Amino acid sequence: MIERTDLPIEVLTLDPMQSRERAWSGDEPDRRLAESIASDGLYQDIIVRPLEDVELGVTHTNTDNDVEQDTEAEYAIIAGSRRYHAAMEAGHETVPCKIVRSTDLEAAWTSLSENTDRRELSEQEIAQQLSLIYELVRPREEPAACPECGESVSGEAQLLTHSTQTECDLPEPSLPTEGELQDPGEVEDEAYRFITEKQALEYLAEHHLGRDDSGAVDIIRGHLRTAQLPPVLQSLFKAPTDRTVQERMAIENYGIDTRTRLGSGEGKSGTSTEIVKLHETLDGELDTDEIEPTDAVLEAVGSLRFEEMSEQELRRTLRDFRHELRAELQEASADEHGEVFGDTLAQQADDLRTSYEKIEPTRPFKKVDVLGPETQQHSRWHVQVMNRRDVSGHGELVRELYQERLEELAEEQGWD
Repeated sequence: MIERTDLPIEVLTLDPMQSRERAWSGDEPDRRLAESIASDGLYQDIIVRPLEDVELGVTHTNTDNDVEQDTEAEYAIIAGSRRYHAAMEAGHETVPCKIVRSTDLEAAWTSLSENTDRRELSEQEIAQQLSLIYELVRPREEPAACPECGESVSGEAQLLTHSTQTECDLPEPSLPTEGELQDPGEVEDEAYRFITEKQALEYLAEHHLGRDDSGAVDIIRGHLRTAQLPPVLQSLFKAPTDRTVQERMAIENYGIDTRTRLGSGEGKSGTSTEIVKLHETLDGELDTDEIEPTDAVLEAVGSLRFEEMSEQELRRTLRDFRHELRAELQEASADEHGEVFGDTLAQQADDLRTSYEKIEPTRPFKKVDVLGPETQQHSRWHVQVMNRRDVSGHGELVRELYQERLEELAEEQGWD
């Protein structure tokens, strides 16, 4: 049953299942929201649940979204944390709320879907929320027997093989359908847990992406791997205003522009995949105490990322560096690993710096031999200009540049 009512600000607190790492930053969009609420009021209800429904079985590992125990709070905000803070900023003493009875799992999904619809979540926030949901539904231990026939098995792989070779079906938990709410008091502790990791990943893929094929499951796996990165590496995918002071200082120390954000909240980006793979490579193959893997990733991003780079170029650059580094490390002794990392990174950074030399804006066009030595450089320039102007094709770019050059010549030579 859903109840709608106005609740005093002081009886509300943030739910540990809500997906926003930093509900209120005071940036321009936040200020505009507060001004809108001050003049027009709140049109959308804030979704809350009684504090007694909060199970606290699992929470975000990199956030402070824990229920405050020393307040007068009676309800936890599942979705609407920005509107809640904006209402306080606007001087409201009460806010319209929709009170639902909700388990942790339902609250986590509701927060993810509501916040994605209202303001784009960063890739880091999506990864953290999916990781939280995965922890609520994943199996706690490897299966020891088939749940249908009782035959002994040794782990998930053998159970899945047994299931395909027999008529045994693997049961699934009684998960609520979309829009259905269950009284948390009527749900058993293990009611939402799957028997296999494969089932849990397919469930996340179907619920988040609308499909559960192998490609969708790989996307979910990528999100979960992103959520396991050290916090400072996850901050590369946050909105700049959502980073802590420590995170901003850490990435700035390695020459990374703190105004930029890698990846996209719309899905799993290739850049986060490459950051994860590079960290795993450094963590697993660097046999030296001189270099900490997290610091090495930040140094690599700071050294190899240039302002002119597109996201796709950065992804390709990080992949090339990882492949080159692995090859060099295999040929080197453990004592040389620190030096190999530094030399490989410096060489690739120098090569990129040469490739991204700035073009003089007044340099005239000249005839280019398409088979000559300057072809590669002009091709790089061509790609850079297409990325900067966000044009869809070669013809469109040529027309724009041609018109601009004609206008320059007309102005220089006083043409009518």
